[in-house]
Amino acid sequence: MSLVSVLSRRTGIGPEQDDSPQGAKLTRRWNALMVALPTAAILVLGFHRRWISDDGLIFTRTVRQILAGHGPVYNVGERAEASTSTVWQWLLVAVGGITGADVARTAVYLGLLCTAAGYAVALDATRRLYRPYSDGRLVLPAGVLVMLALPPVWDFATSGLETGLTTLWTAGCWWLLVHAYNAPEARVAYPLAVLIGLGPMVRPDLAIASAGFAVTLWLIRRPGWRGSLGLVGAAAAIPIAYEIFRAGYYGVLLPLPAIAKEASGSDWRRGGRYAQDFVAPYFLWLPIVALVALVTITVWLRLRADGWRGTVTADAGRTALFTMPVIVATLMAAYVVRVGGDFMHARMLLPALFLAMLPVLLVPSGRVVLPVTAAVTLWAVVCAVLLRLPYTGLSPGGIVADERGFYTQAMGIDHPTTAEAYLKHYPRFPPAVAEMMANYEHVMVYPWFEQFMVTPLKPDDPAPYAASWLNLGMSGAAMPLNGRSIDLLGLASPLAAHLKLEGRGRPGHEKSLDIAWLIAIYAPPQAVLPAGIDPERVAKARYALTCGDENRGKLKELNDSVGAPMSWSRFWKNLTGSWERTSFRVSNNPETAMEEICGTKDLPPGYLDKVYTLNPVPPTPPGP
Repeated sequence: MSLVSVLSRRTGIGPEQDDSPQGAKLTRRWNALMVALPTAAILVLGFHRRWISDDGLIFTRTVRQILAGHGPVYNVGERAEASTSTVWQWLLVAVGGITGADVARTAVYLGLLCTAAGYAVALDATRRLYRPYSDGRLVLPAGVLVMLALPPVWDFATSGLETGLTTLWTAGCWWLLVHAYNAPEARVAYPLAVLIGLGPMVRPDLAIASAGFAVTLWLIRRPGWRGSLGLVGAAAAIPIAYEIFRAGYYGVLLPLPAIAKEASGSDWRRGGRYAQDFVAPYFLWLPIVALVALVTITVWLRLRADGWRGTVTADAGRTALFTMPVIVATLMAAYVVRVGGDFMHARMLLPALFLAMLPVLLVPSGRVVLPVTAAVTLWAVVCAVLLRLPYTGLSPGGIVADERGFYTQAMGIDHPTTAEAYLKHYPRFPPAVAEMMANYEHVMVYPWFEQFMVTPLKPDDPAPYAASWLNLGMSGAAMPLNGRSIDLLGLASPLAAHLKLEGRGRPGHEKSLDIAWLIAIYAPPQAVLPAGIDPERVAKARYALTCGDENRGKLKELNDSVGAPMSWSRFWKNLTGSWERTSFRVSNNPETAMEEICGTKDLPPGYLDKVYTLNPVPPTPPGP
């Protein structure tokens, strides 16, 4: 029997189905190849675009603090949770502690391995999904081509962020769900429940996926009420334990980036533009429409077949396997749009797209399937080769950015995979920090208009240096671990995170700590202020930080929750006040904040003279 004959019959276009041993062997090899080739492709593409983002450097500083024995903090002496992915953070700690390798490089290459492993596991699961009723046909790539053709998928295969881990977690849940359905006797329900429960700790918004996967598991296994309670307990145990730790240690219920970005808010218009920024440049709607049409036609043909109509309603587990990923993906994408999207092109929508593609990553061949997969393949080739963003770096309006393109262009290198690459090649800030550390001691450097200013730190501040810069990851890389990386946007600053959102702008950059707060917190009394900084405004910020009692919701109590020495009493106070503290917001205007917190518009008599002096100004020359 010729190879062409075997292929034609195994793809469903031949005159009859091929059940020969040679055909079965060929099918197994082909289907294994359909798992291996896309996995190799994402590994190569991700390596070709390897890099670490500035946000990836935020993760690495916390990891370095843990490995140095300082605990899960961004700055020594301030308990702030700057990482949005608890699992990714501690995975980096584990690998870094074992290998001793550079943490940034570890984040890059471990992320790539997670991505590739996630694709392999997900593809194998989808292959297994179709095995019982594909009549031994070959599987063809479909949804996986959509993922592999998109440049942002290549970019975030590394980046130092948790995207690769998100892919692997999603794939792991998918594989175990398919296995639970195909092998009812397999004892995987409780391990799967534990894995499902980790979703919010991989990324907070994966709670939506966790809920969908949990419903699917229940529909597959249909446990009794005791079994259901056991599965819920298995899924919830680790997240609840960590949430108790988070509330007691950090004093809030969410990581600071979630508070800073007001993850419960909504901005549908900006979110719609974010989705359009992803879909439009790649004509992404074309393959999605093609795959939706394929699924619709296939389901309709199946419904017409004998015995299928009853199976659809009776076998809720199989129906959930095919539909739940799409439902969950729709909800996750809607959530991203609702909160206003993100500042990184496509990043927040990639997990939803991967989820939606799970049931059709591979599809059994057939007369209907072949033309659709051919069309998707044609689109994928055009997209991968020709379709790119219409901008370089920042989008028009500066809301969204091609993050990798921005940094590689700014630094003039293709693969920034270490903190040293940023400090060596990025303009302005790293040279300013290097000059400060070479010429001064116990000072902080911060941007003021178009230059960097140097001001002494408070005498009792143990940090040898401090630096403030909008790019927090770079700032954290530039400062030694016992130094202070001052955050202005709220990702690692409790005060900045709890500022009131007073206007919409670039996602994650909408709260920017007023310079008066920075001076009030870190500069010593009687500091000489740079020209243009109002000493009365600084004095009011300083007073607002210290006035009032320790009632929850006050700035003093907020600062104590993250800065007071940790003890059982402090842990309990943090835990019991975490709900109110999480919802607490304060005005960025020190004058308004003082009025709200201290109950007065005026400083105590003599407070301004006692605390701050004006920057000396040359006398005005006499007139003619």
